[in-house]
Amino acid sequence: MNDLIDLVLLSLGLFYATWFFYLAIMNLKRARDNDTLTPAIKVLGFPLTIVGALCTTALNIIVGTLIFLEPPRELAFTDRLKRHWRSKRWTWRKRVSDWIFTNLLDTFDPDGDHRNG
Repeated sequence: MNDLIDLVLLSLGLFYATWFFYLAIMNLKRARDNDTLTPAIKVLGFPLTIVGALCTTALNIIVGTLIFLEPPRELAFTDRLKRHWRSKRWTWRKRVSDWIFTNLLDTFDPDGDHRNG
């Protein structure tokens, strides 16, 4: 039972950490798009992108496998979501990816649509 609790806590922590880094990285992207990145921001922001990439990979391997009941085919969690979103049929996996895009990601994407970015 402790292993299950540990897995749930790890999954929740990883999901939250990855979302936190996503928010930070989207802010950096917004500043880049507005041409307002200073050298200091670039130096401080670069490690965030590395840690964020590691988080999304771990999230995809651990949490994505649990959520979608399949092994990953891609490294990034967003890429898995996009694969399911682009499915021609409305499967439960497409509904889950749509929910995540709509409720957690699109609002903070500078383009307002993370699934097509």
